[in-house]
Amino acid sequence: MAAKSGKGGKGKGKSNSRRKAAAQSSAVKKLITLLTVILIIVLIVAIIVISVKGLWGDIIDYIKSFINSDGTPSGDKTPVPSGTAKLEGDILEMRVLDIGQGDCILFIFPDGQVMIMDIGSEFGTPSPWGVLESNLKELEITTIDYLFITHADFDHIREAKKLIDNYQIKNFYFPRVNIEKSTWLNAYNAAQSETYVENGITKKSLYYENIGQFEISGENWLMKCYSFDEKDYPVIKDNSSAELKNAISPTCLLEYSDKTIVLTGDSNEMSEEYLIDKGYFDNVDADVLKVGHHGSKTSTTQEFLNKVDCEYAIISTNGESYGHPTPELLDRLDKYVDLVPDDDYNGFAQVYRTDQDGTITVQIDENGVMNLIADENEEKNTTTGVPYEVEGEEIKESGAIATVIYKKEYLYL
Repeated sequence: MAAKSGKGGKGKGKSNSRRKAAAQSSAVKKLITLLTVILIIVLIVAIIVISVKGLWGDIIDYIKSFINSDGTPSGDKTPVPSGTAKLEGDILEMRVLDIGQGDCILFIFPDGQVMIMDIGSEFGTPSPWGVLESNLKELEITTIDYLFITHADFDHIREAKKLIDNYQIKNFYFPRVNIEKSTWLNAYNAAQSETYVENGITKKSLYYENIGQFEISGENWLMKCYSFDEKDYPVIKDNSSAELKNAISPTCLLEYSDKTIVLTGDSNEMSEEYLIDKGYFDNVDADVLKVGHHGSKTSTTQEFLNKVDCEYAIISTNGESYGHPTPELLDRLDKYVDLVPDDDYNGFAQVYRTDQDGTITVQIDENGVMNLIADENEEKNTTTGVPYEVEGEEIKESGAIATVIYKKEYLYL
């Protein structure tokens, strides 16, 4: 009897072990089921959030940015628009923003400094603020090293006060004027009281007047600016002529890596003649011209063109107000040829207009290779280097300028 009782005890022990194992297995299955349900719920919520916020495109672009066109991982995710060359090293970039009838130019210098030259548009037209701010956010810019105002017309200063209120600005370059209009006074007063924080220390922003000769520079880049000398500088009041108000716009030569960009604001024949007589443009061989005064017939004179000797022209305009660009100016650009032939393109290889071509971007790398990119007209994308070749694309040669036939595609190299 004792033996039977012992066998029964062993059988009962095995039965308890099986029940315990079964219970543990059941608990594990329930846990797995619960975790699966939670994971599914999280995925559903994530899908809903991504869809509502429209993030699918960003996610796809992020994934694509790590893959070459041949499917291999890429360490360099820089997009290269068709018709342009792959740039190397430190790059200077200038964006002539498409803001309608007005001027707003954004510079990102090779040492990381940032400049905005003018920020305005004509009465009755959309504000340039949204265009500028979207570019600043894209580049993650919160501090601006230089705000450069060429003159006090509304289509050059419209949102200057708003820019000062929303961003830290270290240096101001403003014209000297005695104008009582609120748009100018608000910008001027804000600039005078601006401060910025650097390394935890609050500093007073610096204020300069655009008079005579002056320079702005950084690591390997230089902007040489010229305006009327102190003794010749016009007294600008509310009732001054438009000619005088525009004439105080400095003309600047931005130099980097053996390339030169000519910046003009609304300079005209009065200021051009004055600066030419001073000899400031003697022996200049420039590359890109930002055309004066939106293409006015009284700006960008033949003598000035002969002096700066550029190959590309950019006109900031809406193509409607005041008849800008004028037929007279366009004809001058079309017929222009180098006064003294050199190794550059003879005349203008390309004329860009923001009203037709959108924002125009100029890029210069540390080797002097230059890309010009038209946001709304990729047929006009061009480079002074060797364009990145896409299989099946035809390459055109035009003097010293090589361009690739239009193909609406961005390549990740």
